[in-house]
Amino acid sequence: MSSRFRLGIVLRIREMAEETARIELGHALDAHQRSLAAVEAAQSRAGQELRWLSNLQGGTSEAGQLQSAVFAVASAQRAIVGTQERLSKASDALFEARRLLADATRQREVVERLRDRFLVAERREREHEDTLAMLEISSTQHAVRVARERQ
Repeated sequence: MSSRFRLGIVLRIREMAEETARIELGHALDAHQRSLAAVEAAQSRAGQELRWLSNLQGGTSEAGQLQSAVFAVASAQRAIVGTQERLSKASDALFEARRLLADATRQREVVERLRDRFLVAERREREHEDTLAMLEISSTQHAVRVARERQ
């Protein structure tokens, strides 16, 4: 099994790992955007609940309505905290996915540089062999000419 073949296999594995990391980053980004939208929705709902409570406090309202509005505001605020925690986890996952993609890219680039060095060395070896063959031919031709001149 040649080194070029093994490097090709390793490079393909690294490319697949990089592609997988890129896909995972996309999933993490989607999850982050969904979490961000959930936080915004929770904040909007809390704002509506606060406006409702404020409107009830300004007029003549029944105690039951005020109590419902207070509970709704408290529930909306708990929802904000929960969605912010999920957003924090999604942000952490997004940063981890970015790090993994950067690592996978670096690993692929290392193998590509190694492959390129191997190809350059292989080309130089072929050129050296060609040069040696040409020198051998030239030397033989020179020897034949010298032998003919002596006859």
